[in-house]
Amino acid sequence: MRTVLDDEVDVSYSQIYVKSEEAPDFGGMDDTFGGQSNGLCGAAWPGTLWLVTGLHYGGVGFRVEVHDECPELDDSWEEIVVASYRPLGRASLTEWGGGESWELGLEDVDYRVRYSASGMDLAFEAHTREDDAPVIDRYLLQFWPCPPEPDQVVKQTGGTAAYWHETVTKLPPPSLPDLVEEARLKAEREEWNREAERIRTEVVPEAVHWGGTLPSPALQQLCGSGREMAMAERELAEALAAESPQRQREIAGWVARRAYQEIGLAELDWVAPALTDVEQGRPLPPPFHVVALAWQRLQSDPSVPQRVAAMAREGIDRKSPMSNAVSTLFAAAQPDPFQAALAALYTGIEAFGTESRFLQDEVKEQLGVD
Repeated sequence: MRTVLDDEVDVSYSQIYVKSEEAPDFGGMDDTFGGQSNGLCGAAWPGTLWLVTGLHYGGVGFRVEVHDECPELDDSWEEIVVASYRPLGRASLTEWGGGESWELGLEDVDYRVRYSASGMDLAFEAHTREDDAPVIDRYLLQFWPCPPEPDQVVKQTGGTAAYWHETVTKLPPPSLPDLVEEARLKAEREEWNREAERIRTEVVPEAVHWGGTLPSPALQQLCGSGREMAMAERELAEALAAESPQRQREIAGWVARRAYQEIGLAELDWVAPALTDVEQGRPLPPPFHVVALAWQRLQSDPSVPQRVAAMAREGIDRKSPMSNAVSTLFAAAQPDPFQAALAALYTGIEAFGTESRFLQDEVKEQLGVD
């Protein structure tokens, strides 16, 4: 037996993962848990494990073991599930959001994985654990070589685990990717990215991307939709960069709140706390801590406006205006408050269209930009 890790790890939104370097990207909980009977160890997606914890945010006790054969079952754990897993390239235990990771040293073979937990209910009630507080929940992840078998709930004690087991039974099996085609497309993307980077750094000066003059360093470091927003509204972005992180976070939350007001969700009793939390820089509460659960609530809650619920029931088009409006909250919750504010604004504009400029105009008014 080889012990990979026996320490505390940080979890966010009750999640930590096993990811392998060649695994295709997955969309969310539906992809990793769809078609399973257990809701704690999502193994439905190739090369990936989604591990659920009771604690929403903070440090949990975590031990990872790799065995040559099936280890003896320790019945002292409150929750025990098993599933099958095969790494696709180098596999690592990885914290949410690209945090710390620990390489597992797994071979390119089929494994059985046992995920055991204790203290999930207490941790779920606590929600968050400060660094100097005692550990609330503990986890054991064990791997050993074994041909693939269906996943199974071996032991279930608490209500938190029971909730997740029940939740995933309602998810359909994911549409699995063609791994050969995924590998080909990945190679093409990597080659395209290398060439684009060469052109950007060797052929086209950075200033050209910004209309001929470089912006402040804060804007140059932006990425994704935040960078796109800054290029479109540079004066607004520079004014926002000059604000404090707390003020940037407040504006990110305000953008999400305005978007939710526009689609009639802001005053719902289970939505309002999430908007307040994101404005104050706190982690998103349930059901928004898992994107799939938020959409399930939108589908089923009779208080949700019919146009939102109908769209959710018919299937979520990730490019639809309604999807973008809902996604402003997730954009505003990004760790960096400057990036979060610009990304939320970009997502809101995608939702309501460039002809509807109320978001840009109202943010500019708050920042004193003409």
